[in-house]
Amino acid sequence: MKLEAFGIDSQDRVLTSAMAAASLVDAGERVLVCAGEGVVEAVANRGALPVSPEDATSSNEPVDAVIVGFHREFNFERLAASASALHFGARLISTNSDPTYPTPEGLLPGNGSLTAAVASAGKTEATIAGKPNGPIADLVLSWLKLERNSPGNIVVGDLPATDGLLAAELGFDFGLVLSGVTSVEESTKCDPTPAFIADDLWSLVEATLG
Repeated sequence: MKLEAFGIDSQDRVLTSAMAAASLVDAGERVLVCAGEGVVEAVANRGALPVSPEDATSSNEPVDAVIVGFHREFNFERLAASASALHFGARLISTNSDPTYPTPEGLLPGNGSLTAAVASAGKTEATIAGKPNGPIADLVLSWLKLERNSPGNIVVGDLPATDGLLAAELGFDFGLVLSGVTSVEESTKCDPTPAFIADDLWSLVEATLG
């Protein structure tokens, strides 16, 4: 992993939107995974059975849930299989609602765009598991063994619309770093209002630790 390349031990210390999505399915359920391997692994770790869209199409067995996550293999066949499962009563879960996915070559369609296609074809609405929504907030609190509105905790990020709102969902302070997508000018108009604003992560650590 990238964190390990920087000398950071990340084993069992990283929560993902895939894990948040998988937390919404129960052990033993059949889950159509219209996503990448991270979601497949998270679903299996939950005790549920991950099913590929291709296998779901060739099987007559019902599907309990469809999980959509960002992946580059999304195509018409995967869309059709996912929509069919939804028409027969499966519930729709999405890892995140990001409309775009940044790359060095520019913005690609993000998982929010894939989810919108599946939801439209399936005539339903998705439950979004990733930040700033309740499922990942519940997972954070469970992992950290904390309660909402616990004092002295901070969510750090570069985007008020996700990181800031996650902080609000948790009842934690929001620390905004300006090394990402939010400019200095935009930082003065953030909602929610950050408790801390810093140029980068190290500057934020210095500011919060005094």
